Amino acid sequence: MVINQHTSASRTHFSAHLMGISTFTQFCLLLILCAGLFSACSSPEKDKKMYYNNALEYIKKGDPKTAILELRNAIQLDAKFGEARYQLGLLYLKEGEPKKAFDELIRAAELLPDNLDASLKVAFFYLMSGKKEECRKRLDHILTKDPTYRDALALLAQLEFSEGHYDQALAALEKIGEELDKSAELQNLKGRILAAQKQWEGAEKAFQKAIAIDDAAFANYQTLVLFYETRGEKDKVQTLLTEIAKKFPNDAGAHLLQASYYGKAGEIEKVEAELEKVIALEPKDLRFRLQLADYLKQSGKNDQAEKVLIKARTDIPDNPDLTAALATYYFDRGKFDQAKSLLKEMEAKNSGHSGTQLLQARFLLKEGKAKESMVILQGLNKDFPNLPEPFFYLGLAHYRLGEIDFAQQAVATAIQKNGKNPQYHTFMAELYLAKGAFEDARNEAATALQLNKKNVAAALILGRALIGTKQYDQAVTILTDMNRQIAGNKDILGNLALASLGAKEPEKAVEFLTELLEIDPGNVQSVALLIGFRYKDDYVGAETFVRQQIAKAPKDSRLYILLGELLERQKKDEEALAAYDKAQELSPDNSQSLLAAAKLLTRLGKNKEAMAKYEAMVEKDPKSTGGLMGIAALYVAEGSNDKAIEQYKNILQINDKNILAANNLAWLIASKPDGDLGKALMLAMNAKRALPDDPSIADTLGWVHYQRGSYSLALSQFAFALQHKPDDPVFTYHLALAQKGDGKKEEATQTLGKLLERKVEFADRKKAEELYSELQKK
Repeated sequence: MVINQHTSASRTHFSAHLMGISTFTQFCLLLILCAGLFSACSSPEKDKKMYYNNALEYIKKGDPKTAILELRNAIQLDAKFGEARYQLGLLYLKEGEPKKAFDELIRAAELLPDNLDASLKVAFFYLMSGKKEECRKRLDHILTKDPTYRDALALLAQLEFSEGHYDQALAALEKIGEELDKSAELQNLKGRILAAQKQWEGAEKAFQKAIAIDDAAFANYQTLVLFYETRGEKDKVQTLLTEIAKKFPNDAGAHLLQASYYGKAGEIEKVEAELEKVIALEPKDLRFRLQLADYLKQSGKNDQAEKVLIKARTDIPDNPDLTAALATYYFDRGKFDQAKSLLKEMEAKNSGHSGTQLLQARFLLKEGKAKESMVILQGLNKDFPNLPEPFFYLGLAHYRLGEIDFAQQAVATAIQKNGKNPQYHTFMAELYLAKGAFEDARNEAATALQLNKKNVAAALILGRALIGTKQYDQAVTILTDMNRQIAGNKDILGNLALASLGAKEPEKAVEFLTELLEIDPGNVQSVALLIGFRYKDDYVGAETFVRQQIAKAPKDSRLYILLGELLERQKKDEEALAAYDKAQELSPDNSQSLLAAAKLLTRLGKNKEAMAKYEAMVEKDPKSTGGLMGIAALYVAEGSNDKAIEQYKNILQINDKNILAANNLAWLIASKPDGDLGKALMLAMNAKRALPDDPSIADTLGWVHYQRGSYSLALSQFAFALQHKPDDPVFTYHLALAQKGDGKKEEATQTLGKLLERKVEFADRKKAEELYSELQKK
């Protein structure tokens, strides 16, 4: 046997000492040691009761924290000490820690089945968390033991009420007996049940009886006010509010109720007055300061809102919530220097505050740094999961990056956490609109308008969604009403023109477009639409009209681009290039004019000049798809296919969903003698999945199959391409190649014969003629 080295040594050392003293002395020492040993080992049962009794004493003295420590000590000695767990659960409730309270009370209820109060509190927790079946089981347990338990019957009534079982709810209340007529709380509940059954008279009497039982409780009056509001009984509301004002002059809740009523009635000044009274009653409660500031902002009284927040910071100094509110106010108002100054203060004092981090993220979004802002916002969502704002701005960040689906997920979470914010619903409507989901966009915009009838952005989206669903008459009605309220709004006029067109009222559309151009002479969409009405196929007249608009808006580059397009159609190529150059001069950061000029130069065979334009685009924006695609196309035109391949690979690294780049790269790789045909097939298949009806993409996939020797698969793709473009000579030539490869030489000969009879020019015509001659010899 192996003996622990340390144990053996200690024993030897102890024995050696004993051997050196007398037997009597050894006996005395052993007695002392034993006495000490027994005194150190007291009874756990005794100790747990001591801790429990100590806790009860501390509860009486008003020292809950020490009582909690004592109870936890008792439970540590006996995990099944039900009484201790019950008392600990009650203390956690008083200390505002509901999760800990529930954990202790449910254990207490299991350990002490006769402790009906523990079971009742657990049942209440279940009801509040929506676990109604669990709640019902607990109540059944209680009422089985005591069918007359008053609080259990009251909770059962609430449970039945929440599930729409109104008769059962009333039956539960009736079982309470005489206490029902003596309890304001129970009469209140009875009134709500009767109101749900539309027994208006009975409900009113119950609410009035609750007040008669306890006329000192403001909540009883509040319930009756809400009842009268629901019924639309304005006279009774006003009478009761007058009574409340007299009876509860120093109750903040009473003034908040008054403010709510005046707000619904649109009496702004009275709302402000009531909120001021609330602040006077509760000067240190920042919630009411923030509520007043928010209301003033919504009412368009921004300067007053600012003053409220500044004064609040004076009255309640060093409060990070107030600093964040004022900084956010400045940001929303475009006062970025003031917002930045406060942000620096917040970063120095409260860097971890949610308001500090949220404002940091918003500044990053403003600076175009969406990805950097997302890092902060995702951290906020992790640390403060119940805040809706970070999810909203995360959605905005995804939107800026073109990630519509991710944006929708984030905004949906924000709405889930606060469904009454019109801004969230407006943004969700815009996201649906971007995806072409017009019905969903309409519903979200309508919700936003219900929450804020003055929400212009939501109304515009609603109009555009109705246009998208071809409900033109409704769109015209909504937009016309908006146009009356907000005269001269470009977006409203533009959408009104589109809605009128859809409603087959072109004369009205022209009126709206003309009015819009008086406000914004450079509005190129309106100019283009009017050209379609007035100058269809009349390029000279259209050119004159555009030059007239240029005279009114000489610094608008968009008009010069439109002029260039019209000049191109008239074969005035040099004038068109001059127009594009002018547009570039006016808006150096706008690459549209460079792209238009580059395409025209390519058409004219001036590839060197075109390359310079495309390179200028890429210099301004290294991720410019238009510039990079143009350069790749020019490389192909000059026969530099390897350079083109590298260019398309670069484009796909920037955006792997660029279908045109994938298609062209697949073609080039398949055309190389040593090309990776597996890679080409993958690219071509991806393009085909994205655009299954595109004939050019079908031709590319067919070409890859042809190069792989899969002639039957190639035939099906070339045939598909020709179904959509039956006269395309390149597709026809490719079909003949596949027919020959598949051993169908007669069909290939016929296909080529018909193609060459047409005398149409295409790049591979000479190869087609040689193949035709070869097939005829055989």
